[in-house]
Amino acid sequence: MKVQDHINALLQIVKNNPEVADYECIYSADDEGNSHHRVLYAPIVMKVESLDNQYLEIDDCKPTEGNALCIN
Repeated sequence: MKVQDHINALLQIVKNNPEVADYECIYSADDEGNSHHRVLYAPIVMKVESLDNQYLEIDDCKPTEGNALCIN
């Protein structure tokens, strides 16, 4: 998913349900949704080796050299 797609989805959710803007953010810890946790950190730009794998290797956390946005 691209950042703009994520932003558009969030904007649409809040437009349709304004109360959601005050909800806590959570995330699923795995692709089956077996556990959930609160989002603790602000998004950060990161550089990853390849986006082709399920488990990503992080190269760096410099906003000017990144290729992905980490949302937690």
